[in-house]
Amino acid sequence: METLYTTVTKEISINKVSDKITLWFFGDVHRDSSSCDVERWKWFRTRAKSEIDENTYFIGMGDYHDFASATEQKALLHGKLHEETKRRFDESVQQDNRKMAEEIKFMRGRILGLIEGNHSWQFADSSTATEDLATRLDTECLGWLSHISLRVFIKSKKINLCLYIIACHGKAGGKTFGNTINQVGDLKTIFPIADIYCMGHDHQRTAHPVSILVPYHHKNCEITIKQKRQFLCRSGSFKKGYQSGASSYEVGRLYRPSDLGALKMTIGFHQVFNDNHRIITDIEAII
Repeated sequence: METLYTTVTKEISINKVSDKITLWFFGDVHRDSSSCDVERWKWFRTRAKSEIDENTYFIGMGDYHDFASATEQKALLHGKLHEETKRRFDESVQQDNRKMAEEIKFMRGRILGLIEGNHSWQFADSSTATEDLATRLDTECLGWLSHISLRVFIKSKKINLCLYIIACHGKAGGKTFGNTINQVGDLKTIFPIADIYCMGHDHQRTAHPVSILVPYHHKNCEITIKQKRQFLCRSGSFKKGYQSGASSYEVGRLYRPSDLGALKMTIGFHQVFNDNHRIITDIEAII
């Protein structure tokens, strides 16, 4: 699961062109860690729950808990743990997932999927903590990297539109702001025409708009070059890096503090009447 790639199609509907879709990206909660900002996590849940409507959806970006990273787990299992010890680890992880599922139960039915992080315990049956959490929330685990085709049906027009989201737990390394975005840009090299690219893992939170030119085919076979807006995003975190009297990964590597929280995006639509009545998307980020 550490580098699993998936492709999924999610179908949602809205009543009319003027309706907007709200999409929350949340991850790197590290909920069982002493450095989790519990108050900020609670504030996010309160806000998201209060704003939820029929057009609100969520995508989890990995590392919902801190125990145990892929490297730590390999070291533990290399030590040839007794079956009873592994069983106790399994039960502890399941208990954490029960608590997490209870905290975000208001999202049930509206989670498009959960990305797998690098902190995800593997159970004796080879399933992971993320798969277990997904089952508890009636959704699916999307692997480490997922191409999500979001098919939107507009009821008033009786037409379908597709948006493409590339979600990946991501990689980290480097201390500059440019490096944070450049790593998301690696996804754009692989999937050049998606609408939203989102990574977690480095605990930063940002949404950077870019544009490309793509050909648009008219019904009369003419081709017009159109500008397409895309977003390169990092989904944030709820793990505090600098606490007086405490050691942390961030301190050891002198990383900059994370902008804690989740990423909210709105997807709107409008009709261009002088262009074969084409309906186009209008995506905005709220940080």
